[in-house]
Amino acid sequence: MRIPTKRWAEPRRALGDGDGAGPNGITSRRATSAWAPLKLATGYLVGTFALFLSLGRAAESPDLVRLTLFVLAAVTALCLGYVAYVRQQGGRRPAPVQALASERVPRPLVAICATYVLLLGIAQLGLIGVSSPAELLYAVTHPGERYFHQLQQEGQFSRPVQVLTLLAVLYPLLIPLAVCFWARLGRPLQLYVLVSVATYALYYMAIGILKGLGDMLVWWAASYLLLLGYRSLRRGRSRRVGRTGRWRHVLVCAAMMLAFVGYMSFNQIDRARSTGQGVAVAGNPVVARLVGDDLAAGLTVTLSYPTHGYLGLSHNLSVPFKWTRGVGASPALGSYLDQYTDIDPRYSERYTARTEAATGWPDGMYWSTIFPWLASDLTYPGAVAFMALIGWFLAKFWLEAIRQRRILSMALFCQLALLIVFVPANNQLGQTRPALIAFVSLCALSVLDRVRHRAALSAPSTEVGTRVATRGEEMLPGRLVPACR
Repeated sequence: MRIPTKRWAEPRRALGDGDGAGPNGITSRRATSAWAPLKLATGYLVGTFALFLSLGRAAESPDLVRLTLFVLAAVTALCLGYVAYVRQQGGRRPAPVQALASERVPRPLVAICATYVLLLGIAQLGLIGVSSPAELLYAVTHPGERYFHQLQQEGQFSRPVQVLTLLAVLYPLLIPLAVCFWARLGRPLQLYVLVSVATYALYYMAIGILKGLGDMLVWWAASYLLLLGYRSLRRGRSRRVGRTGRWRHVLVCAAMMLAFVGYMSFNQIDRARSTGQGVAVAGNPVVARLVGDDLAAGLTVTLSYPTHGYLGLSHNLSVPFKWTRGVGASPALGSYLDQYTDIDPRYSERYTARTEAATGWPDGMYWSTIFPWLASDLTYPGAVAFMALIGWFLAKFWLEAIRQRRILSMALFCQLALLIVFVPANNQLGQTRPALIAFVSLCALSVLDRVRHRAALSAPSTEVGTRVATRGEEMLPGRLVPACR
């Protein structure tokens, strides 16, 4: 079997290996690929807290100094964890980006995931009683009315939805795979993916809930970042993205974000109209002159989403610790324990519940950031340490995804991106049953796959053409393909 060794030379400049890079091949000033997620995560967390301080309800905080120090400690821990992993990898030679990696496109898996999302969207639309295009159009154009109607219908049961929920791991796989391999999927599969995602998005628009749309936007953005990171490594340092290319990427992301913010503002306005009381807050006068009073008020409410949780955190910081024995950080886990076991989910002992009793900050109505949820099991110092662990795995999954195109690392990187985006709100990965099932399943599959791969590496090869490991790859009869770890 002939191995195309010439192709090994091209990717070895990845992540600063040469071209003025530092001695470790990663930590060079010009090695921006390794640090892109950290820059974005830090900018987002610091930015949302800065908005809270400048335009939010910081004046209502019972202890603003304590709150600021805690948030800075958590962000610093995230950075330290990320840097620690990258520095550790700096002492190792980076695994080469295989030029043939793009030939192994997981089309069957993409088709399976798209089918799952399509069926889930259809089942959910049926559950809420949308059975015709006319009903769907009315629901989508009246999100406020549908939102309050859905709140009254909580607890509805559907056997198909229940079964599909158990397979929730397929949902967060679709967007990362579709985005990262988009150019190689082929037109029919591309169209099928778009139809399935649109169907599921229409379900969330039909019930007036923004959470699902936000999840898909975050996964798309994280997947797009993975795609850009992988392309950057393939080009090498001698073919850096030009100014025009960078602006194109910025404009694409900005357009997606503006579309989401615009719809979110419209949603908030329609919710206010549905109550008959109008929007509870007034918009910025300057903005109101440009876009009107209603839209300005909707934008103000939209701005409060990523900021008001810090005020809730400030109230939670004043409440003493009470251990919830490992079940307080995830409402979804608590609901399973309450339904299927005799274990006390300790709803009344978690921080958010005790804070409502002590300070009046509503539990479940308003956000309190991710930290009180984590602290219910870990204490607040433990929650800070947990952020360092998140930083470590964020770097790990990022580098594995762009170097090796490891499918599970792509999905887990997008999951951690979702967790970070919802840091100012709640513990998103443990908030609902589908989210918890998906995250736990991805983690379990990743661990099992790593064990399988290590076992394959340690197994002796008996003949040419059997599975052997070479530089982090697998040689199979007839071609060289990247290990799907």
